[in-house]
Amino acid sequence: MVGSGRRLLLGAFFLFIVFLFTSFYVVQFIALFLVLIIIASKIYSDYLIRNLRVKRRDKELRAFRYAWTQVEILVENHGRLPAYMLALNDSPGGLAVFRNIRGLCTLRANSRLVITWHGYCAERGVYTLGPVIVRGCDPLGLFPFHLSYPETTTLFVYPAPAFANIKSPGGIPLGTLLTPNTLYEDLTRCRSLRPYHIGDEPRRINWKASARVGAVRGAEGSGLMVNEYEATISFPVFIFLNIARLDYGLRRRDLYMERSIEVAAALCLMASRQRQALGITVYSPQSTSIIAPSTFTLVPILERLAAVKHGSPEPSSTESGVSSAAAVLLERGKYLPYGTRLLYVGPDLGDEAYRGLNTLKRYHLSLEYLIIDEKTVTSLVPGNSRRYQIKESGYEVV
Repeated sequence: MVGSGRRLLLGAFFLFIVFLFTSFYVVQFIALFLVLIIIASKIYSDYLIRNLRVKRRDKELRAFRYAWTQVEILVENHGRLPAYMLALNDSPGGLAVFRNIRGLCTLRANSRLVITWHGYCAERGVYTLGPVIVRGCDPLGLFPFHLSYPETTTLFVYPAPAFANIKSPGGIPLGTLLTPNTLYEDLTRCRSLRPYHIGDEPRRINWKASARVGAVRGAEGSGLMVNEYEATISFPVFIFLNIARLDYGLRRRDLYMERSIEVAAALCLMASRQRQALGITVYSPQSTSIIAPSTFTLVPILERLAAVKHGSPEPSSTESGVSSAAAVLLERGKYLPYGTRLLYVGPDLGDEAYRGLNTLKRYHLSLEYLIIDEKTVTSLVPGNSRRYQIKESGYEVV
């Protein structure tokens, strides 16, 4: 296209020479007319190149696996000349299935248009969408142009949605998990104020608020204000996800590892619905990432799970024969907050590992195991810790 534009400019120069040195008026008119058309088309094309802008509505997109996601691209014409028949093409990154990824539009002067395409999130992962390629030309099509806009969108494809409903074994007063029982009022979380009623405990009276109310009411009378607190129990959730390849059996290894990641995501959603502090350790021999139990960690955890790769197999057993995942879990559990609910997700660790992990109960942790690679498991393991069998497929995990 660049070569054809250069040939047109050379042709315009030749026609201009003809215009200067010919004595025939008809030839001069035709040559000058063609020269003006070529020059005007070139100016028109360059003007569009300077005034076209392409932006992305979203810097980041998030979707669950097996869902469609919508990508929006904003095309703007900041010039005073219309842009005819613009062709847009976005790069789908690693998405294999998509629709309407190419758009065709015409922009009037000082106008904008939103181009939308959809992609199917068939596989979990982190994808980079873009860049956007714009093709256009002047109205006569003499000087086509090709523009590339490097702005990209990061697409996080979370694990497939699943549902986990595992009852909490208990809790301690003062925390973040809402409960209808007023016995667990958290005196550090004041919810509202209300007028004093006969029978209210004196320790509930907010003397500063009562003084302000009395000053406002003046001669009309004074009133005491009483604090009301959130009824909560403290029950942080910490998930230990084991994705060490050699801890899984050879049969359907990748399928089981992906299912374990889905179960970890389902547990995160369960804890988020219950407003619990949430943390996770994603363990593999190559690298171990840790997000400490805290509030507002759901999105970072799901993004981390989206980026998890199964990895290559490496030795994953200690000299004593106990899985190194159990050793890491035992060491990490010593530093968890008091009363944490510790959930292990992955293959079976073995009775010896379970007996070692039961020592964490001295730190007032509750242990539960969600096992993927056994056909049948008992509900209890040595030390009365609960163990659940993960379903290999389906919306419910246990």
